Amino acid sequence: MSKADVVQRPAAALPIQFQSGALAAAPKTPANVSNMTIAKIPSTTSTTAATTSSSTTTISKPISISDLITSTNSAGSKRQRNEDHKSDRTKIRATRMDFAKIMDPPIVSFYGSTPIPLPSRFGHLKRRLVAGREAVLKASWDRLLPALRDEIAHIENHGTELMPMIDFSDIEDASKVQPWSASLKRHGIGVIRGVVPPEAARSWVEETKKYLQTNELELKPPPAQDPTCFDFFWTPAQVRSRAHPNVLKAQRFAMTLWKDTKDEFVATRYPITYADRIRIESAGSDGNITVNGSRVAASPQDSLIAAAAATSSEEIAQVDNGSLERWEQDGYGRAGLYNSIFEGDWESYDEWDASGRVNATPDLYNGQGACSMLRLFQGIIALTEIQPGMIKILPSPKLSTVYFLLRPFFSPKEKAPEGGRNSEKWAAYLDPSNWTLDKEQSTIIHGAVAGHAQRVTSSFHPHLELKRSLVAPPTLPEGSYIIWHPDIAYQFSNTNYSTNARPTTSSGEPASTTSMLVYAPAAPLTQQNALYLARQRKAFLRGHPGPDFDSTGTGLGSEAPHTGRLTEKDIKEVGGEEGLQAMGLAPWNLGKSVAMTTDLKNASPPSSSSSSSDPKDKNNTNKKDDEEESSPADGSLTPKTHAEVEVLKLANQILFPDRFDFYMPTRAPSRAASRAASRATSPMPSRDRETDRDKGVKDSNKF
Repeated sequence: MSKADVVQRPAAALPIQFQSGALAAAPKTPANVSNMTIAKIPSTTSTTAATTSSSTTTISKPISISDLITSTNSAGSKRQRNEDHKSDRTKIRATRMDFAKIMDPPIVSFYGSTPIPLPSRFGHLKRRLVAGREAVLKASWDRLLPALRDEIAHIENHGTELMPMIDFSDIEDASKVQPWSASLKRHGIGVIRGVVPPEAARSWVEETKKYLQTNELELKPPPAQDPTCFDFFWTPAQVRSRAHPNVLKAQRFAMTLWKDTKDEFVATRYPITYADRIRIESAGSDGNITVNGSRVAASPQDSLIAAAAATSSEEIAQVDNGSLERWEQDGYGRAGLYNSIFEGDWESYDEWDASGRVNATPDLYNGQGACSMLRLFQGIIALTEIQPGMIKILPSPKLSTVYFLLRPFFSPKEKAPEGGRNSEKWAAYLDPSNWTLDKEQSTIIHGAVAGHAQRVTSSFHPHLELKRSLVAPPTLPEGSYIIWHPDIAYQFSNTNYSTNARPTTSSGEPASTTSMLVYAPAAPLTQQNALYLARQRKAFLRGHPGPDFDSTGTGLGSEAPHTGRLTEKDIKEVGGEEGLQAMGLAPWNLGKSVAMTTDLKNASPPSSSSSSSDPKDKNNTNKKDDEEESSPADGSLTPKTHAEVEVLKLANQILFPDRFDFYMPTRAPSRAASRAASRATSPMPSRDRETDRDKGVKDSNKF
């Protein structure tokens, strides 16, 4: 999820349209603080707060190198750089820093009414998507808005009823799974209760609290804009929950509800781990929020962002898995996931077809925290009781997606009224007749900036009516697993644990509480995910942050020196062989029959002379086939389809190249594929590899 909400950096000045209001709302600057700066846009949460700094938007002075930089000539002697050279280098560095600030848009812009203009190429991108389709796009927009209006009314009327719940013990009961899965596919949200046993959940919480207390001096404090989201990736709660067999089974159960993609190399029955962060929030008896014993409260040195947020009526929700990438050809356009929407036929868009997502690139800009792994569900595991309001989700996986994708191409004829949203003027503002396709497409893509998650806001996306459409789940017991469609907007709150929402002591006073949530998206095994898993495995073994969160040199702290950090042995104790496989620590067993599967499919029918007509022989053959198709001895699954076989072989070769021979995957079963399968199914001795290689060279010399 999670997808840069964890880093604070000095950023650019406020846009002109926000300066006056934000300055008026901001608290007076203390005498010991000169000025304030804006925190970087978070990428995976929608909560924001403030940070302070001792500098304005001016660029900090580069480190002087005038007396340090030398070069070596051909004779090996050193010469001093001249002053012009040093001056040029300093200017280049300053220019780069200035450019970095320009490319770091202020989050406060999401609280205003004017979106951020993007580079000119995005204007060309929008014009290319619209060219020749103006009429059909306008007609599709006119059909969409009434449908979305009815959708919002439906959400408001039913609320939490749209979040189906099922007990983990019932996920194999077809009579209970059918209505649950139907509601999940309609509204994009589902809850599986009892995935983690209560005793295990409580044990993990206590173990994690001890882990954090023991390593307190090594811990990096959470960002001020999201004080309960920690940059921890390998705490006991995270490692144990990801490997737990119930969690993996729940993820497999959920992912198999997606449309069958036989022609794509995606194995939904094989969930793998994505190391995301953890949310920890404690409320003391006085009601103040504390994290790891330290009070987290608003300070008088709040930045302009916090001031803007405090005085804004904006609702902001977040959609993970990229932002601008959804419109770009090199992003989701690679496999044409949203083509039907941009062609004016949004009704035919299938939000549950994974084939268009397998080869998409959701992180073109390598944003800090931007996810580069395919995730079919976002998810959180509640290790403590969930109170209403902690998270809100927009239960509309299709229409809301279509809307925010088409929104950048349209503008209102009359601006939004200043009065309340219940007025007739507001209804007229939302009416399709008030909206027109822009003749000249601007560079604006509402709520999207490079390197950050997509935002939907009440100003940029008025038809979503976020105050009415964001739904909070009811109180859920510990061990619950909440999942939602990857295109759905969601919003976290850091202030849900109010005094009246917490248990009381024997004296009637509110008791101290701790909430702990582990991000646990459901990710299938694919070639791209296996490549990421190889990097993530190295991060786990070294105690480093997840690759997506440390790929931009952000300097996140390492958990390598932490006392009590779990190891591969602990994962095996919790999840066995499947837990190790999900972390890329053990290869997948393809079973004895996989190597000959394609040969059987492509072999010519046996002749009558060679075939047996004896019923006893047929029975023996069937019995043998059944034995071969049985699960491996380690208890892991046996692949059923050609796509699963190909994906597992690819993953084994990527993660364990020293143990599995290289091969090229095929789209359809063939004799070549079967021969490759036989080599990739089991490790090949190095001597045999050399023999085959020498034989191939001799054969090639014949031609």
